[in-house]
Amino acid sequence: MMLTSNGEVPLAKIQEVLRTDAAFTADVLRLANSPLLGARVTIRSVLHAVTLLGLERIKSLATTLALKVFLRNTTHSEATEACWRHNLAVAVICEKIAPHYNIDSDVCYTASLLHDIGRLALLRACPERYDGVFSLVWDPNEDLLLCEQSLLGVDHCQAGKWILEHWEFPEEFCEVALLHHTAPGPEASDLLRSVHAGSQIADLLGYPAIKHPPLVEASVVASFLPESYRRRFEEHFDIFSEEVAFRINGIECALL
Repeated sequence: MMLTSNGEVPLAKIQEVLRTDAAFTADVLRLANSPLLGARVTIRSVLHAVTLLGLERIKSLATTLALKVFLRNTTHSEATEACWRHNLAVAVICEKIAPHYNIDSDVCYTASLLHDIGRLALLRACPERYDGVFSLVWDPNEDLLLCEQSLLGVDHCQAGKWILEHWEFPEEFCEVALLHHTAPGPEASDLLRSVHAGSQIADLLGYPAIKHPPLVEASVVASFLPESYRRRFEEHFDIFSEEVAFRINGIECALL
């Protein structure tokens, strides 16, 4: 991410960096060649992948793989699985709705995939204490962030912002990690708006990170979306739901 933040970086340099991890490169190419992306030719190198798919798409693929590797080193639990599927669902949803916010789909996918990185990190750092949070069925009126602060001294939004800053991710990604639970105000960026909406939609579709009763209905979630897209979202909600489920399952199969 640090390397590719410079738009002038030579493609050969990107290939050189990825090649330092042969297994990671192989996974990138496997995902790039999966039916999900529909490449018409076989992609045989990272350089070919970047040329054919574009730099932002390669960054989103690499981030997906990196997050999955991060989770492999975490004690597996239902909570870890729920968090992973929630993050993936929000990323897939935001990839679909990004054009209606005039945001690059791959940038929105990557920011969404990382929006809950603080929750995943807390699960990895202190699984016994934090896992208890996930065993409860939360009342929508209870404040999860305050509970996290009382148990751990930090909530997952603060932790996520700190991690992404430490990893030198873009400032707008750090903002998303910190504020995605807050209803966006007039000054909020379109990226933050899209991730907030995507998180609400993911919960509605059955991909919550935390157990809780459905918080809102489709009509309420639609109010978070750009006006030009609201009616279409409500009218084709079932199709939207099926498309999201298909893509999530496809990504998970490609990562096996």
